[in-house]
Amino acid sequence: MDSYLKKRTATKNKLHGEETLGIPSKFVYRSLKRDKKHLDKELAGIEQRLLSLINQEKQHQLTLLQTVKGIGNKTALFLIVVTDGFSKFETGAQLCSYVGITPTISESGSSVRGRSRISKVGNKKLRNLLFLCAFDACKTRRAESYTSAS
Repeated sequence: MDSYLKKRTATKNKLHGEETLGIPSKFVYRSLKRDKKHLDKELAGIEQRLLSLINQEKQHQLTLLQTVKGIGNKTALFLIVVTDGFSKFETGAQLCSYVGITPTISESGSSVRGRSRISKVGNKKLRNLLFLCAFDACKTRRAESYTSAS
């Protein structure tokens, strides 16, 4: 699925480049449009297939994940697929280590102790998705508090 997403993004960028030039080549432009349409169709099919597989076995988990602010359908699907319905882990600490968000302290014998940072050893794609979900949840929360204060 990742490779399809990368190809679609590259195709979108090429289309934008053709449009920006002002005089796009009709042949190239139509070809890129067909490629994008095909990739959209393939991605929708893959997503539907994943959703149907999840609906059969892990519907309850999918529903619970989607109740968390910031987590949408695609992220919930990705979490369930990558973690095998969270059955790969016995504790939350193990999941955090897998994602790469556990704190790590870097120090040596004579060094001054610095701030601890996240380890970044783990599933980069999942870590990025969770970061974006957290960012979206914070942004949504700020917007809600701003509108309720007005």
